[in-house]
Amino acid sequence: TAFPLIDSVDPHGFVSYRLFRDATRYMDGHHVKDIPGLNRDPAKVVVVDCRREAFCLQPYNGLALPRWDGSSDDRALYDLTAFLKTIALSGVEDVRTVLENYALEEDPLAAFKRRRSQLEEEEQQRLAELAQGKKPTGLFLGALAGRLWPRSKQQ
Repeated sequence: TAFPLIDSVDPHGFVSYRLFRDATRYMDGHHVKDIPGLNRDPAKVVVVDCRREAFCLQPYNGLALPRWDGSSDDRALYDLTAFLKTIALSGVEDVRTVLENYALEEDPLAAFKRRRSQLEEEEQQRLAELAQGKKPTGLFLGALAGRLWPRSKQQ
């Protein structure tokens, strides 16, 4: 079962509901995840799958991950944890505003990691400028999470 895997990614039980194939609809030869059919608030649901067809009814609730190839150095679940934690800690009202920014990415977690690295570099530069007594340019620490997706989309 998937429970041991989910428990390792979410050891503190922050994920309220764990839904599997029996909670899907079968449409056009595919199992499709249908959020309203489960009586869930779409603003608070992230659907994770390796097939975009699985969340075709609510495309901005979905995060399409590359299919696992059996490699022991695959870090997708760790990256997924960091991504979801950033969304949770940012206080965004509707997860779809965040997921929409990654919808066209072939590998949304790789895009998230690139953006996060760039922001961390900018923050390090800003801190170095502060330490040298220069007027800082760029970000302040509280804006880092918001820069991972356009602020206008968070409203």
